Amino acid sequence: MFVMKIKQTILFCAITFLLAACSAKEERDDTQQGLYIMNHFSKIDTENLNGDWEFYWHELLSPDDFKRGDQPSPHLMKVPNPWSSYELDGERLPQQGYATYRLQMEFPQSEVGTAKALYIPEVSSAYKLWIDGEPKAVNGKVGKSTGLMNPQNIPRTIQFQVYDQKIELVMQVSNFYQWKAGIVDSILIGEPEVIAQYREKKLLFRSMIVMCLVVMGLYHVALFGLRRSELPLIFFGLVCLFVSIRAVRLDGILAFYTLPFLSWDWGKKLEYLGASLGILFFVLYTYTQFPKDMSWKIRNIIVATLASYGLFVILTPAIVFTNTMKLLQLLIVVILIYLIYVDMRALIKKRESSLLNAIANLLFFLAIMNDVLFYNHLIKTTELASVGLFFFLFTQSIIISRHYSKSFKHTEKLSRDLAKLNASLEQQVHERTIELRQMNRDLQTANQKLNEAHQSRSKWIRNIYHEIATPLTTIRAYTKGILDGVINSDRKFIQLVHEQSLYLSRMLNDLHDMTEIENREIAFNRKKVNVREYLRKIYDKYKIDIEKQGILFLYEESISEDDDLFVLIDKHRIEQVIVNFLKNAQKFIEHDGVIKLAVTKDESQQLVIKVKDNGAGINENEINLVFERFFRSRRHDDVENGSGLGLAIAKEIIDYHGGTIGATSKEGEGSCFYFKLPIVSTVSKTHGK
Repeated sequence: MFVMKIKQTILFCAITFLLAACSAKEERDDTQQGLYIMNHFSKIDTENLNGDWEFYWHELLSPDDFKRGDQPSPHLMKVPNPWSSYELDGERLPQQGYATYRLQMEFPQSEVGTAKALYIPEVSSAYKLWIDGEPKAVNGKVGKSTGLMNPQNIPRTIQFQVYDQKIELVMQVSNFYQWKAGIVDSILIGEPEVIAQYREKKLLFRSMIVMCLVVMGLYHVALFGLRRSELPLIFFGLVCLFVSIRAVRLDGILAFYTLPFLSWDWGKKLEYLGASLGILFFVLYTYTQFPKDMSWKIRNIIVATLASYGLFVILTPAIVFTNTMKLLQLLIVVILIYLIYVDMRALIKKRESSLLNAIANLLFFLAIMNDVLFYNHLIKTTELASVGLFFFLFTQSIIISRHYSKSFKHTEKLSRDLAKLNASLEQQVHERTIELRQMNRDLQTANQKLNEAHQSRSKWIRNIYHEIATPLTTIRAYTKGILDGVINSDRKFIQLVHEQSLYLSRMLNDLHDMTEIENREIAFNRKKVNVREYLRKIYDKYKIDIEKQGILFLYEESISEDDDLFVLIDKHRIEQVIVNFLKNAQKFIEHDGVIKLAVTKDESQQLVIKVKDNGAGINENEINLVFERFFRSRRHDDVENGSGLGLAIAKEIIDYHGGTIGATSKEGEGSCFYFKLPIVSTVSKTHGK
């Protein structure tokens, strides 16, 4: 039965990869003898300008040269292909050099007078393009030597007008900076709208991948910050971050938009570092999962090799380290084969999560093999590393969720044991108190206080247990259902488990803050602050996010424009209080509601900062309880309502500042949360500061 499940899972994933590979558009060589004849121009799809192009080695020719007939005899070469694969006079061309490509395109008579567009991917390493004699695009600077050229790899969309049936395309290309040289990817032609959609879809797809990787990476790094003993978290997070760096560099447009300050050389370095260091931390992550099945000596050799390669990339120019791409590809393939061997050993020994790891690594290996062959122009499929990586990340999220589910179950058991221990301690304290009551009145008082402290602690623990138990039950139920096959592993169930875990994370952060505040372990950095400038910055900071929800966010000052008021506060902690008020208002307000941030002075010349809303309001029986720990309104008692500690933390912060905090509300009309702070000085603008 176990073997059958493995076969079924592998078969399903293999079919998924096969469908992804088959979805790639077939690339045909439609260009013959330097002429591309378009008999039937597609209005809904793009066409590849693949095939025989005229090629002039060590010549930088312009359209005027072809008009005068000054050009030498052309060589017909296959495009796309790096020119280092071309042979002239029985010898292969070097990687470094310059050349001119020329293609003539013949359109049907019906297309004359229409607009068309080209999509030009990365051309290594700089080019200049003319269409029908007009200069249309420049990428970098073309030159005949290293000092005369500047490399740049940004995919471009170029629109042109078809004035005649025959259109001439001339492209000068030079490369002195990397191992790829010339036109190495297919140039596409199509309607302007179709080309624009193609570019946007490609950019959107790559952006989604990068965003997901960055979010997952930062999330796991942050988790490691809270749980330093969990090394898999930091290694998994670093894998995501380094792979995201390489994913950005794989699309020149995305890299241009997100990292415009990077030079071409450092962009290439990040691309190679993303691959090598991503695999390095992937190896370390696998070792933390199966330390008994991976040789620590081999692990150290792999880590040392990849770290040395990363240092080599940093210290050498692109023309040197890019020539090691095939060596890096071979190294990665060998490492992945070894990791699959480790997973198989773990699977045979029935280690926890070994099945999912084996399947994920196997498919990721197949995707990498596909990409190695694809980028070396040995097969014509499509890029599959992204699909393999996402499948890998999905399996790891299941593994991590299951691990934390077990951890929470263990925590739940410890909570029950602690509750029993507390009950036993309370009974002992009670018996000792009865025995000693008549002997010493002072000791009786002390024992009574100790008993009250235990009662308070028991209440605190029960509240924590109650808050943790509900999301834990949900997480355990859904993950168990998914593992048993009762529930399909749809995104909505994974999303639900993820939201419950986020809620637990938020509550634990609040508990951490509350404990530190109570124990005075937080250092408040209080400074003299101009109230007007401070509040306006906060208003501007959160205005866009609040109004994205369809809520009108207003700011109101009821203090004299001629006076600047100063208070002594920790800016970060007071902002935390205001943001807590704003988030509470957002939760209980309708789509077209209004939130107002206001500042004024009261009769005792104290500063009053208010957050008003016209939302659901709070019942008058509950208004005096909102600042108590774990209090949540019965009308909105759900996970999105928070842990019930935010306002309690806000009260502790305001108390530390020597201020007061409060709230007023009328059910159905809205609420007003406010706090007061002492004003330390007032400066009149009319007399100067």
